Amino acid sequence: MEPTIRPAIETDIPELSRLVAGLAAYEEALDPRARFDWKQIRDAPNWMKIVLNRDHHKVWVADVDGDHLVGHLWARLRRQKDAAVPEVVGYISQGYLDEAWRGRGLMKPMLELAFDWFRDRGITVVTLSVLHRNWLGATAWHRLGFSDFREERRMELKPRQRS
Repeated sequence: MEPTIRPAIETDIPELSRLVAGLAAYEEALDPRARFDWKQIRDAPNWMKIVLNRDHHKVWVADVDGDHLVGHLWARLRRQKDAAVPEVVGYISQGYLDEAWRGRGLMKPMLELAFDWFRDRGITVVTLSVLHRNWLGATAWHRLGFSDFREERRMELKPRQRS
C-alpha cells in the first residue's frame, strides 16, 4: 500500500518520536562526530507536541494504513541573525524515511507541501544541512533541487596541555 502524505497530528507523536530517534541513530552511525542527547530524544513525545502546535513549524508525514509512519519532513521558519538577507528563511529541520521506504519518491510530495507552506508565509529561500558523510541524503537533496551554498567546518578542541 502506498503511504498517504499529510500534515502530522498529535496522535502521530509516538510514531514521530520513533522517526526522530531513527534519524539520530542513522546520523550517529554515519559519523562518530554526530552525537545526540538521547535523554532529549527519548523525551520527544513531550517536546514534539509543542512543535506541532507552533505556527512557525510544520511537519508532514508519510502514513501507511493510518497508524504507521514511514517518514517525516519537519520544516520551520528560521530568523537569520547575522544581517543576512532575507531576514527569515525556510529551514528543513529534519527529513527522514525508514530504510525500506527510501528511493520511492516519498520525500518529494512532502517537500512540495513544505514549499507551498513557505510561499504562503512570504519565504523565498529554503535551506537545510546534511552531514558530510551522508552521501545518500546529500544526493537525494540535490535531486530534489537543493544546491551547495555554504560548507560548515568543525573542530573538536582538546584540553590544553598543562606543563
